[in-house]
Amino acid sequence: MRRLIGLLTVLAAALCGCGVQAQRTPETITVPPPRVAASTVPSSGPVHSTVFLVRAGSLQAVARHTSAPGDLRQVLGLLAAGPTRAETREGLRTALAPQPVSVVGLSDSGVLTVGVSRQFTGVVGGDQLLAVAQVVWTVCQFPWVDRVRFVTGGQTLEVPTDRGLVQRAVDRSDYRTVAPPPGPASSTPAPPT
Repeated sequence: MRRLIGLLTVLAAALCGCGVQAQRTPETITVPPPRVAASTVPSSGPVHSTVFLVRAGSLQAVARHTSAPGDLRQVLGLLAAGPTRAETREGLRTALAPQPVSVVGLSDSGVLTVGVSRQFTGVVGGDQLLAVAQVVWTVCQFPWVDRVRFVTGGQTLEVPTDRGLVQRAVDRSDYRTVAPPPGPASSTPAPPT
């Protein structure tokens, strides 16, 4: 405490000696809002985020509790966890192999790079398109993510889209054939763990 008082005394003396006059009228200063970080948005408590699961060959929005609404890592973890038992009984499933999907980085142009393992590339048939679509629809709900690029071992993956295989960043418009029906998330959020 003594150090703080001493530091403030020295600082006050330095400011007084610099020749700056006090203003007679207050001056309004506009401070721009801080830029939102890519991986987190502050939150005051549990909130709802959306993950996209599969029902009858199409995506289905499902609500989940998160501690931070913009935490991409947390939301991808919830997606990778798949449906709850109750959701499975309701006909929901996931096309993703049981493996983590990691955030590698976000470019200034809104391209989110996600890292996947070789298990992801082993998904076959129509589930390939659905697995990629689940990730894309889930992360593109955030306004700072426009497109998604998939990598494994540092190499960009070729991913399926409605128009065929591409080796570029993709967005929701590449998966219109499996788009979820409009409306709110269909199930009750899973209880926080």
